[in-house]
Amino acid sequence: MRILQLSDLHGSKRAALAARDLAGSINVDLIVLAGDITTFGSVSESKALLEVLASTDANVVYVPGNCDPPELINHDLGLEKVYNLHARSLRVRDYRLGGVGGGLISGGTTWIELTEDELKAAMGSLGTVDVLVSHTPPYGTEADVVRGVHVGSLAVRNYCERHSPLVVSCGHIHEARSVSKLGRSYVVNAGPARAGYAAYIDLGNQSVKVELTSLYGR
Repeated sequence: MRILQLSDLHGSKRAALAARDLAGSINVDLIVLAGDITTFGSVSESKALLEVLASTDANVVYVPGNCDPPELINHDLGLEKVYNLHARSLRVRDYRLGGVGGGLISGGTTWIELTEDELKAAMGSLGTVDVLVSHTPPYGTEADVVRGVHVGSLAVRNYCERHSPLVVSCGHIHEARSVSKLGRSYVVNAGPARAGYAAYIDLGNQSVKVELTSLYGR
């Protein structure tokens, strides 16, 4: 299964259109959007951007980010082929996906902020998944570093250590674009899509191949 991973779209229709075109040109099976669809935008803005991504043959899965409207936590947008993974799991082809949205508590300056216990609870019903989609990266990886300090989630890390997903698709930390390992799990922070960043993930026979890429050509 070929995945196009995005995160931190932050309301950019230009980036959404570029991602749609790229997904169509390389025949991806799934588009993953790991949060921050908008920058303090509305549900209708989120829906419009997801509609752009869904206008390919690929399924689209997402979790809300800390800058998305709180209604997205439990909201069904009613779009065909578009699935909210927050605290939910879904099977796509031979792979099980699950997700958790929001960011860690940061003084209430953003819209969806959760404690470590709330993140843990949201992942409690997922069981073991092959792909974990989390807006917040796992603590102590290359994906969660800001000015030399790790700012990711211990709850997400603990989930990964217990369940060993093949891939953790995350975002949130714009400056920590990277591919790293946590045990057997590939941790992929594709970088902010608003700035033109994305990643390919190829899954097959329990193998994983990841490539960081650009939405606007290399």
